[in-house]
Amino acid sequence: MIPHKQPLLAAAGPRRQSCAGRTQRAPSARCSRSVRLGPLKSSSARKLVTVASSSSSSSQVRPRPSAAAASAAVLALAGLSGVTYQVLSSASLPPLSIVIDTVGQAAAAAGVASAGALATAKLLWRDTFHLEWHKGRLYAQLGVPSSGPAINPAECIETKPTGDVRGNGAYATQLITAGSHIADYSGEWLDRGSFFAKYPDGVGDYSMAIDQDYVIDAADHVACTSTFHPVHMNHSRQRPNVLRYYSRGQGRVAFFAARDITPGEELLYDYGRAYWAGREHMELP
Repeated sequence: MIPHKQPLLAAAGPRRQSCAGRTQRAPSARCSRSVRLGPLKSSSARKLVTVASSSSSSSQVRPRPSAAAASAAVLALAGLSGVTYQVLSSASLPPLSIVIDTVGQAAAAAGVASAGALATAKLLWRDTFHLEWHKGRLYAQLGVPSSGPAINPAECIETKPTGDVRGNGAYATQLITAGSHIADYSGEWLDRGSFFAKYPDGVGDYSMAIDQDYVIDAADHVACTSTFHPVHMNHSRQRPNVLRYYSRGQGRVAFFAARDITPGEELLYDYGRAYWAGREHMELP
């Protein structure tokens, strides 16, 4: 739920045309573009929040830690466990140098297996499997594309009242085909100091964290309902039809259609649990 939105300035009736994306790569965003992550809010401590995975619709693979990464971890644990069992079951403990060499060999084998598993995952899932190492953290995304044919939101989407407590929402006016790039999140880039200077209580409902140091604040775009912005899309954990892709190194968050979105249908994506921390009772399905 986005707490407060301005009334609709102009609402056009839905048109029964196809809004299939044009064949072009979605633009890469840097300092003028942003991402939609949860608000920088913590009930116990004012900390920036980052989210590693993105949401998907019920017809898509639910985002979760990569199965390849999980299998690699199991292989690593199995290898080290085997070494530990060998050492403990020996009649006498082997020299420390032998133990170190054996553990090193097991770790190397696990590393090779991990690399192979990740390569296989990338081969299988192609542009819907992503690993990113950014500022000392590893982020994984599964089931979300990083590019797709771009639509013209002005032709395909309108922002209008939802008729309920959510205020305004974004609705398709033409068919938006699965995989289409809808838009990138954009707004004012704020570092930690600037964010807390603007929001002393640490709550930025229209801010999205890029990482632990920077956020993109789209508060200035909320009132302009005559022009679509990703900030106008509402939340749904159970029925999202829009996916969110992160590239923290590029400072980019992009939105893609998880499936075909028909005219008149509202565009929804999962804000993530961090957004609702401390106010779970306000979340709508």
